[in-house]
Amino acid sequence: MATKDTTHLRLRIDPARLAKLEKAAEKNARTLTAEIIFRLDGSFKRDDFEAALDALSERGTVRLGDKIRKDGRWVKDES
Repeated sequence: MATKDTTHLRLRIDPARLAKLEKAAEKNARTLTAEIIFRLDGSFKRDDFEAALDALSERGTVRLGDKIRKDGRWVKDES
């Protein structure tokens, strides 16, 4: 149920993606809304992490596992 500090959002989603979200929500013992929020938060955390790595890489070469910054993006190192 929406509270004062949340906004009701309607969206269109294809049936296959909805089924995947519902299955994940059940597996993780979350509501569908909680699963969507969890996944959105995770994508923002990844974006923030990549931005921090980009800032560090501007100071020099940064390698993270098999990833390397190339042309402003993190890519798999093929060398």
